[in-house]
Amino acid sequence: TRERILTVANELFIEQGYEGTSLREIADRLDITKAALYYHFRSKDEILTTLLAPFFELLDDLLGRLEDAHDIEAWADALTWVVEKIFDYLDFFRLMGSNRHVVEVCLESVEHDHTEMHARIEAAAHAAASSVAEEVRMIAALGAVTGFDDWAPMLLKEADPSTLQTELTATVRDMLRVSQPI
Repeated sequence: TRERILTVANELFIEQGYEGTSLREIADRLDITKAALYYHFRSKDEILTTLLAPFFELLDDLLGRLEDAHDIEAWADALTWVVEKIFDYLDFFRLMGSNRHVVEVCLESVEHDHTEMHARIEAAAHAAASSVAEEVRMIAALGAVTGFDDWAPMLLKEADPSTLQTELTATVRDMLRVSQPI
């Protein structure tokens, strides 16, 4: 039931927006009582926070991979890995696109220390780069990947995922000036 609640809530949040969706609508679509819904989640905010949890796991994994990267090739591998993962999280990005302000407020309330995250990324890039030029390319490539949903939500929604994955991976590797994997 809990997973069904999350699936339906995510669908409604994407269709109608978080603010435009009530707990009653979620319960009605599931054909359960509001009390049954409250058994699993105390609030709509808790549902949203639960929907965002896998994103934090992805972010932690990416940070770990970037910190473990000891050269630009390993940085490219970490970014290629996250590009592949983006397509496992399309519902999250659709949720984000439909509810950007609400999700950003929610992320701020539960997010890791944003300043610490930036410091970790900057330190990882600095440690892995062999020159300032490489470091600039590494940060720019990271920005291309992490900002893709923000700058191209319709492309992410409408284009063929395998084409997007191929092209975004190629773009990142081109930016880093590393060869494409065989």
